[in-house]
Amino acid sequence: MKRFISFYLLFAAFFAVLLVSFNVVFGKVSELKMSSRNVAVNRINAELSEAMRESGSEPAEIIAEHKADWSRRFGKDMPRQIVFIPAEGSTGSFLNTADKNCAVCCVYDSSGRLTGIAEYTYDNSIHSWMRTAGNIFLVICFLLVSAVFLYLCAAILAPFRRLSDYPERLARLRDIQKLPESRSRFFGKYIWGMNMLSDILAASSRRIHTLEGERQKLVSTIAHGVKTPVANIRLYTDAVRTGLYSDEGMTDDIADKIDRNTVKIEKLAAELMSAQYSSLDGFDIEKSPFAVKELADLIRSEFIDRMELKRIPFTVECRSEGMLVSDKYALYRAVSQLLENAVKYGDGGGIRVELMRHDDGFSISVRNRGELLPEKELPYVFRSYWRGSNAAPEGSGIGLYVVHETVKALGGTVYARRIEETSEMEFVIFLSM
Repeated sequence: MKRFISFYLLFAAFFAVLLVSFNVVFGKVSELKMSSRNVAVNRINAELSEAMRESGSEPAEIIAEHKADWSRRFGKDMPRQIVFIPAEGSTGSFLNTADKNCAVCCVYDSSGRLTGIAEYTYDNSIHSWMRTAGNIFLVICFLLVSAVFLYLCAAILAPFRRLSDYPERLARLRDIQKLPESRSRFFGKYIWGMNMLSDILAASSRRIHTLEGERQKLVSTIAHGVKTPVANIRLYTDAVRTGLYSDEGMTDDIADKIDRNTVKIEKLAAELMSAQYSSLDGFDIEKSPFAVKELADLIRSEFIDRMELKRIPFTVECRSEGMLVSDKYALYRAVSQLLENAVKYGDGGGIRVELMRHDDGFSISVRNRGELLPEKELPYVFRSYWRGSNAAPEGSGIGLYVVHETVKALGGTVYARRIEETSEMEFVIFLSM
């Protein structure tokens, strides 16, 4: 804010200098114009006096006779009107008028006697109007710019100062008071988005706490549940190993007991895996109609800079102008995971995203050049924790599983295929209509 005020004061000082300079320059131009007019008046008056002495004609006749010639010779310096006023009395001094629009000169006869006064009148209204209009224009410009400055200060800078620290507080504290709703066209959508982010973070935080509690409860249950069957199995195996139960019937009984304990462990393991899979469903699906082009623009805007930085040719082609009823952001998250994999496992030769409508549905294709997965591995790529033969050292093997579960929640399918002709891997998300 202080910098903004300093900039405004600097602008006001500059404008004041501009206004003073305009008036000074205009005054100098007026003085030059006055000087050239005085030269013209002196010459005209000298010629008028000489003509009166030589011809003895009336001054009005001489003025009318020479006016055209004077106008041609002196141009803009020619007076608008020349009036001769006869003088009564003898010689004497005469005081000129101070009016800049009028010049008064004495006219003498051949004997040096004052015969009259010649009044030369100019029309300076246009110059006065221009000067006044220029000053008014500059003042109006200053007032308009000042109004814009004040508006920016009140409508943008002041609210922005109040909002600037909110993202940091939201990141550090998560569950904080929401921003007050506003209809401002500058910050209304920003405030709405921040409040939505606050709700999502709060819901995610609650979900994390709930899942953590359930995880601890599950781990504790599994630990206690597995402890007894494992101890029993160890006891029975030691007994069999030492030959304690040599009778065939008793051996079968021990085998049945081991089998029952194994079933308990398998059941607990299944519950653990089920809980693990359910925890991966991290996003709520909210279907609503949106233009397919919006999804294409979102993918392009989020990845174009990253691809340019990595020098990977990247294109997003949308072959549909229609509407789609689905979760735009869930689809984006699925596509973004496919693109991350394409960057990780591709050779940098190019990545292409294609969105297309079909008679029976809608598809999103992600192609990348690079090492092809063996045909026999394709059925397993969407399993959790499964890693292909070309898997990078880093990673958990769960990314494509999340894509599969997200697309499944949207009512669609996802599959992978090899394109040997172009040495490309293609992952296709298909949503039936």
